[in-house]
This record gives sequence, C-alpha cells and structure tokens, in this order.
Amino acid sequence: MRHIDWLLALALGTGAACATEAPAASEPLPPPVHAKTLEPETMTPTSTSTAEILANRQSDMRSETSGRVVAVYVEAGDRVEAGHVLLRLDVGRTTSAVKAAQAAVAQSDARLHQAERERDRTTRLVETGGLPEQRLDDARDAVRMASAARDAARAEAKLARRGLTEAVVRAPFDGTVVERTIEIGEWVAPGSPLLTLADTSLLKAQVLLDPREALDVAVGSKVEASVFARPGESFTGRVVRVGDVINPRTRRLPVEVEIDDPENRLRPGLVARFTVETGDPKRILRMPLEGVFERFGRQHVYVIEDGIAQRRVVAIGSVRDGFAEITEGLNAGDTVVIKGVTRVIDASKVLVVPVESATASTAKQAEEP
Repeated sequence: MRHIDWLLALALGTGAACATEAPAASEPLPPPVHAKTLEPETMTPTSTSTAEILANRQSDMRSETSGRVVAVYVEAGDRVEAGHVLLRLDVGRTTSAVKAAQAAVAQSDARLHQAERERDRTTRLVETGGLPEQRLDDARDAVRMASAARDAARAEAKLARRGLTEAVVRAPFDGTVVERTIEIGEWVAPGSPLLTLADTSLLKAQVLLDPREALDVAVGSKVEASVFARPGESFTGRVVRVGDVINPRTRRLPVEVEIDDPENRLRPGLVARFTVETGDPKRILRMPLEGVFERFGRQHVYVIEDGIAQRRVVAIGSVRDGFAEITEGLNAGDTVVIKGVTRVIDASKVLVVPVESATASTAKQAEEP
C-alpha cells in the first residue's frame, strides 16, 4: 500500500507541476561502498606450503646374507625395541663355514710356529758358520709368508662368524613394523627386502618454502600445521633445520620441521599445510584483498578524500586470510574502499555505507511483506 500511495502522490505532484513548468533533472546518487580507515597492525611474517608428514626414521631392512627364513617373530603393526630379534635365517651352512674357517686358522698358526722354529734354528747355525747367510733370509721370508697366511685365515673366520650374526635380524631402533615382505620358508639372498621399520615417536616434514618469503627463516621458528584429514584441528611445531641450497628442481628453500603430537592424532603419510614464521613481528598496513584491483598491469585501490574516490597505485606484499599487506602507496589514516570497487569511477563521489548499517537495512527489507 505504501508503494501505491507514493506513486499516486508522484502522479498528483507531476500534474500540478505541469501546469507551471517542467522539473529540473535530479543529480544521480553516488554509488554506495564500504570503506575502512587503515591503521598499523602487528603481524609476524610467514610462509606457507603443503608437505607430507614423515616418520622420524624409517628403515627398509634387507638381508645381509643368504639363507632360508626359519623364524619370524613380528607382524605388521607390532611395536619393537632396539635389539629385538625380528627374524632368523637357517645357519646350518654358515656354521659349517665357521668351523672350516676356524680349522684354517689353527693350521695357519701351526705353520707359523713351525716357520718361526725353523728361523730360530737357522739363525743359530748361521752364527756358528754351519749354514750360509742366504738360508737365514729364506727362513725369515717363510715366517713372513706364514704370518700373512694366518692373518688371512683369521679374516676369513671373522667373516664367517659375521654370517652367524647376520642370520639373526634385529631392530636397529625403537619403532613400529610397517610392512613385512617375507614368510617362513622363503629363501633370501643378500639385498632381499625383509621388512620396513618406522620410528613414529617424533613426526617431521620437509617443507619447501618460497625463498622470497623464507630466505631468513631461523632454526627454532614456530610452525603451525593444519592436516586435511583432521579438519578444524591445529598442530604446532618448530623449525629444526634450514637448507643451505635452494632446491634446483622446485626453486624452493627446503626447511625441516618437527611436529608436536602428544595425543597421537597424526600418522606418517598424511598431508598438511604448514605455516612457518619467517621473521620477527613488524608493524604493517593491510586491507581486505577485495578492495585491491588490477589496472594496466599494476595493483590499485580507491582512496576516499572529501567524499571523492581517487585511484592510487599500490604495491602489495604477503597475502593471508583474505588480507593483503600494502608495502607502498598508502599511509596510516588513509580511508580506502574495501567493497564495491566495481561501482566506483575514478575521481567521482561515493557514498560510504557502514557495514553494520548495510546489514541492518538488508535484514529490515527481508522482514517487510
């Protein structure tokens, strides 16, 4: 009804005006926009990248000797301690090789003792003139050869005994059996895969950061991680190592981080987004990214002065959470258009509408019949 009454009054007013003279054309209202006065904010510079969560250590264990698997003591998922026996290989042939090597050592010891006695006897005879000097040289050479043969036999015996040790596979560190690739009765050769052991007591990640943002990142810097498989949860960590060389393939700076997970919510292999602090807190100007637009290959914003919107060239730094850091072109206290830039014409008037008022007007219109 109010709309109809207004149209009627407009018609009556128009009729009365026609009896005298035509009304002058009214000036169009300036476009409504949202604006914000910029004030310095304290912000810590960061760099963000996505990486896979890794175990602290992971070992793909392989056989060091050949033999048949006679016992397996673990399954995938089992927790083991360092030194725990994981599996055993048949040591029958290795035991025979050890005995043969020990016998060879005994024979070489006997030959050496015999050569030493012969050398001593020859020495006495040469001193009394019973044998020429040449015979003593030969005896000394025989001792050296026997000594070398004994050393070789001892090395062979040590290698054979090592085969006994290698036939018993032990855990090199505390961890969890991730995968087991052998079964009892299988024959393995040197280098054959046996199982995979991972130490998940500490989680880490190799994060590749943009060197323009992270070239000065320091060891100990704080890290925040959001894991895609755990939406809404946030995890903290720290930088433990910074690469000295830019990755030649990705042109990124490798940074190793450790992740705190006291409640055991994460697993190696999950993908997370890491935000790494790259410097000390600093005072900056920033504004909503919606108020920044591109013209002629450069970034611009509208600055409001005395109700007039003036286009101004700016330089932006980091962009985070929908806000852009303004590094050049604006000063503290400048009022900028943050919404409605597409309706603005450079050097023209604008109507600044508070966000609260606009929201209230929208809600009131929605309540009207």
